[in-house]
Order: sequence, then C-alpha cells, then structure tokens
Amino acid sequence: MKFKLFILGITILSLGASCEKKMDRIFEDSPSDRLNASVANVYSTLQANKDGWIIKYFPSSGLEFGGYTLFAKFNNTTDVSIEGDFTTLAAQVSTYTVAPGAGAILTFDTYNRIFHYFALPAVFNREPAYQLPGFLTASIGASNEGMKGENDFLVTKASADSIVMEGRKSYNKVVMVPIKSSEASTIIATYRAALTKFHAFSNYKFEVGTESFAATFSTAATKRALLIAGNTKPYAYRYTPTGLEFYTEYEVNGVKFRELKYVEPTGAYTKGYFTNDAGTIKLVPQS
Repeated sequence: MKFKLFILGITILSLGASCEKKMDRIFEDSPSDRLNASVANVYSTLQANKDGWIIKYFPSSGLEFGGYTLFAKFNNTTDVSIEGDFTTLAAQVSTYTVAPGAGAILTFDTYNRIFHYFALPAVFNREPAYQLPGFLTASIGASNEGMKGENDFLVTKASADSIVMEGRKSYNKVVMVPIKSSEASTIIATYRAALTKFHAFSNYKFEVGTESFAATFSTAATKRALLIAGNTKPYAYRYTPTGLEFYTEYEVNGVKFRELKYVEPTGAYTKGYFTNDAGTIKLVPQS
C-alpha cells in the first residue's frame, strides 16, 4: 500500500513538473514584456506611414452626432499633425503618447484645436475662439458634455493596413487606415469637396422595393446620423468621396447596408440618390 502511494505521489509531481515546463514554453515573455512590445509596435506603426492616416471618428456612444474624417501624421514619437474634412482650418500640431494600460493606450495628451473640439463642453464650443472655420457657429451638445468626444483609446490592432482602437469612454470603434502616397496631395481636398456636395442635402427617405421610409436627422446641426420611425438608434455615417460610410452595418426593411454610393441625378431622382452595390436600397434626398 505504501509503495502504491509512493508511486502515485511521484506521478503527480511528474505531471506538475511537465505542465510547468509546458507553461514555460508557451509564455516565454512576461506580461509586462508583451505589453511593452505592444506599445513599441503601436509607436512604430503610427510613424511608419509618412503620408499619414485617415481616422474614422465617431464621438459619443449614442452616435447622435455622426462621424467625421480626420487626417493625422505622427511625425515622431511625440508630435502629431491633424486636419479634418469638416473644417478648413490648417493642420494643427499637438502631442501624443502610447502607454501601457489594459493594453497599448493612445492618448492625444495636449490640446489640439481640431481633434479636441469633439471633447469640448458646450460652454466652450459656443465661444468663437474654440469654433472651427467651415464647421458649426453655435454651441452643440449639453453644456457639460458637448459632442462627448474623448482623448484616450485602447489599441486592439496595429498593422500596416489598419489600426483599430476603442474609445476608453464611449467604447466606440475607431479605425485608422493608411493614406496612399498616390493620393496624399489631394485626399483632404477630395473629402472636403464631397462633404460640401453631400452635406447640402436634407429631408431624406429610404426606398426599399415599393416601400419608402422617411428619415430625419438625429442632430440637425451636424447632419450625419439618421432616424426612421420605430428606430431609436441613429444610423450614423461619415461623408466619403463616393458617398456615405456608416459606423456599422444597419438594416432597413430587411436590407442590410454599410456603405451607400452616390448616383448622379437621373429621371425622377432630381438630386440623385445613394445606393448599395446591389441596388436594393436607396437613400433619396428630398431637398
């Protein structure tokens, strides 16, 4: 009996040692080493594309203000230059950091007049000194919240083809894609021209088959998020050179869509319309 217990004890100890060796092989680096490597990778990726990044930014967890396109160049390990499709203001330079936290955290840590406009409470964004040329000329949002933007983002992916982040306050997904060298000199002007063209439209309706659904703006001042009857969550989008790109996949009367491309005026559609690739849904400007 004692011999059997002895053998059993040796077996258990051997299994424990074996598991420990396997764990050692799986986790060769410590958690802090892996986190520091992630931070270094984000720094490197941000700076690698010298032509900069398109940032698809949607402030506020409610998405009521819609989406905006920012253009960022991370010039070195401290400085970032930012422009926007929604304002004609020249590039604004401020600083950023990438630090370890729950993961690699990208923080825009000093004031940038363009980027931080979204985080200004309305008591500030109503003041001319804080307003942006070509954008709003009155206050927006609650006096203590404004457009509910933020400064800190958890980086969940960082590679040459895209950087994906999550707002630390809103939990909104923020995607950055690299600007191609072939479009670097014209991309901002192209986006601004599209915004000027499409932002003029209002009083939309969705058409699906023979049915139509009136769509109103969640926030009339920004005109970047739509509501239809029976739907309490806005369909938030940003303007692109080809039409509208939505925050996520939405559905109207059984038809799902993520992007709607603009079709120039034709026939009864005197202002044109936006449609998906399949042509199964139209978003039609009424005025």
